[in-house]
This record gives sequence, structure tokens and C-alpha cells, in this order.
Amino acid sequence: MAYKGSMKYFVLTSKGKYPFPQIINWSQASDMRKLTRNEYRELPAFFLLNAKLGMDGIFPDVIEKPVLLFSRTAMEVTALYDSDIPFLFAALFDTEKGECASYYCPVLEEEDCLAGKPGPGQRGIILDRSKMNGLPLFRVRIGLESATIIRMDLAESLLEREASGLKLKEVSVSGSSILK
Repeated sequence: MAYKGSMKYFVLTSKGKYPFPQIINWSQASDMRKLTRNEYRELPAFFLLNAKLGMDGIFPDVIEKPVLLFSRTAMEVTALYDSDIPFLFAALFDTEKGECASYYCPVLEEEDCLAGKPGPGQRGIILDRSKMNGLPLFRVRIGLESATIIRMDLAESLLEREASGLKLKEVSVSGSSILK
């Protein structure tokens, strides 16, 4: 079903200036390739992850790499916009500093809505509105990588709640008047 709205979309990344925790054992926690809507039920309901905060490290509301993680507040806001997103629980522990934090890993839909692959010298991605379902948060695959895409209304709600660690870059959407 084509998305008829005219909402702007952004690529969601982690803010670079924050000293984010380095998650150490994420690939050993489970088979993260199963973090899809079709296979997530085969994963454990929660993960225990070792993290290194560093000297000035913080546990932000959004961690984008190596796997998308939301604080409880960010998870609750996201669930208001899409009640169908399943979340897996993750606990991050920094044993050296004796600190921990709870996170929720959203299991996102992967949409095939690229208008085309970025060409040489072209920056960013272009989404095709006619292939979109209007989800507030989803992934698109770009070659071997994937990008997390967030709709403007959800992004604004997170920013209004001062969600830390959030960085947005507007993407172009073809078939609309909001092209960059």
C-alpha cells in the first residue's frame, strides 16, 4: 500500500559528540541476523550485554550501533506511534565502573522503498513514497548495510522529551514536494 502522507523522513544515527558505551559482546549474545520480524521469536526475550563506558561515558536514550537500542522513555514514545513494533529487552553492564542501564531493542520492518541506489558522488538516500507504508520507524537495506529511517512526528516527540544520543539527517522522498 502506498503512503499518501507528506511527512518528512530522516536517517536516525547516534550523535557523534557523546561518549557512547562501547558494547563488547553483542555478536556473542545471540544470532543478531535473526533480528527481523520473521525470525525474532527465535531469539531470547532479553540480552545481557557487556559495555565499556569510558571516563566520561553516558547511557544515552538512543544507541544506534551495533544494534538499535532505546531507553524506556524512547521505547514508550515509539510504541505510541506504532503499537505493532516488538521490543526485546537488553541490559547493558559496565562491570569496571559498576554501572548498568536497561534498553529495548525494536524489531523493525524492513521496507524496500529505495527510489534507487545512490550513484557516484551522490550523498544520502532517496525513498520512493509510492513504495512506503507510512511506518514511523523502519529499516532500508542499502547494499550490505542498512539505515534506520524515522518519520518526522516520531522524531519530534523524541526530541521534545530531550532524548539524548539522537542525530537526524533528512532524506529525500520522491513523489513529493519535500525533495531537498
